[in-house]
Amino acid sequence: MYEKCYEHIELHNTFIDFNQAFDSINRSTVIQVLKEMQIPGKIVRLVNMVTQHTKAKIKLNIECTEQTDVKIGIKQGDPISTILFSTIKEMLMRKLEIRGNITTRLKQASVYADDVVLVTRTKQALINTFQKIKKEAEKYGLTINQNKTKYMRHSRTQTNGKEMETEI
Repeated sequence: MYEKCYEHIELHNTFIDFNQAFDSINRSTVIQVLKEMQIPGKIVRLVNMVTQHTKAKIKLNIECTEQTDVKIGIKQGDPISTILFSTIKEMLMRKLEIRGNITTRLKQASVYADDVVLVTRTKQALINTFQKIKKEAEKYGLTINQNKTKYMRHSRTQTNGKEMETEI
């Protein structure tokens, strides 16, 4: 993407990291998203059964704490959790209405695991898109980790006939 845009288009990038992504997902929102995505009712009910009424004990050395209810988050390491998290991110990206790629559009998003990269042609488009993803993510229980989220500008400018690459 950068190579295609390198000589003609200034790019603004934000690398987004979510705080404790799996642990903070709102479970009722997961069920709502599955219904919105028209997942068959039987599967939605099964997912609801395995994600609701979860209990946990913490083992410290040889002793266990009292059993406690776990009301938010999805289990890391559970094969279905990855699918559920990916479904949440898919819905989040749909809400951003980002289609096409940066060579023909003002903005683009790339998603891998719990990381998101927003790429835009203008800083204002990046700010607007970032604010929208932040607002939409909060609906699902996701918050952006400010310490791990980074901004970078990538452009090629001419100075005295010499080309220079600038990154911030």
